[in-house]
Amino acid sequence: MDERERQRYQRHLQLQGFGEAGQQALGASHICIVGLGGLGCPASLYLAAAGVGRLTLVDGDTVSLSNLQRQVLFREADIDRNKAAAAAEQLAQRNSGIAIHAVDSFLDIALAEQLFSDVDLVLDCTDNFHTRYLINDICHALAKPWVYASVLGFSGQLALFTPGEACFRCLFPELSEAPDCNQSGVIGAVPGVMGTLQALQAIKFLGPENTPTDNSLVSVDGAGLKLRQFKLSPDPGCVLCSGRQTYRDRTGDYQPPGIDTSIEEVAAAAFKQFLEEHHPLLIDVRSYEEHIAGNLGGDHIPLAELAEAADDLLESGKPVLVYCQSGIRSRSAVAMLRQHGLTKAMSLAGGYTGQSTAD
Repeated sequence: MDERERQRYQRHLQLQGFGEAGQQALGASHICIVGLGGLGCPASLYLAAAGVGRLTLVDGDTVSLSNLQRQVLFREADIDRNKAAAAAEQLAQRNSGIAIHAVDSFLDIALAEQLFSDVDLVLDCTDNFHTRYLINDICHALAKPWVYASVLGFSGQLALFTPGEACFRCLFPELSEAPDCNQSGVIGAVPGVMGTLQALQAIKFLGPENTPTDNSLVSVDGAGLKLRQFKLSPDPGCVLCSGRQTYRDRTGDYQPPGIDTSIEEVAAAAFKQFLEEHHPLLIDVRSYEEHIAGNLGGDHIPLAELAEAADDLLESGKPVLVYCQSGIRSRSAVAMLRQHGLTKAMSLAGGYTGQSTAD
């Protein structure tokens, strides 16, 4: 540890029970944060400031105006930018001594297998049960610890799940239809509190004395300023912990909400042939920064502006092929265009990234 690092992390070094050994442990650690929203923003801020050596940030969503009420890493200038990329940029400006990798994609099985195998800890900072089950099930298979948090209204929950102990399915055996903050709202400071608690759990877990609050569910009542803790125990009936099933048996639980599986896609390998045979209107729905950094040609219409252009696209009478970075936003774009009568709209599978790989 050089002198500059000693100055930066002085308060950690002074802390009894943490000290230099704790700081070195953080510096050698790799954390994957899934979701850079209300939870992921404060969690990543504190983990970057604490000196966690490697942070992998995963989010395929873009910043919107309504996010700024609680997602404290972002500015108005970040609207329409990918959240993972915008967060990585902000965090790098705060601590240039750590490695930060942004992944512009929603989590799926293949990506989770790839990313989680190389990390010491996973933080679930998402807002839906589908992705939480995916995180839990892949972490269970790889024997990786992960920190769960959720928020709603004035309340939040937190738990650290470690290998060999109760898992998320022990607590929630089946998919829940519980509302999320997109449906019922949330006070902006609540995800700030819960994301900060996730960072604290991570630091305690990775530190020299390994003293997190694991195997417990922590319930936070922001309205009454009360905190309760409940002991968790493995459920003998849990399909994962009992060994009866693995994540490969539960793939139906991971379907992201709001994704229309009936949407037609053009495979990356068939992209050039499709252009030659059908002469579609090719549209990039990514942000301006993403488009300038590299594109596949065609018109650039950011996703937030696409609805306004739908009538003009319909009048052209041509098929429409939409692409984004990874193929997620383009599917949402196609679903919206079909609502406007563009039945020939299609999505480019894998997006710009997939096409670059195919080339």
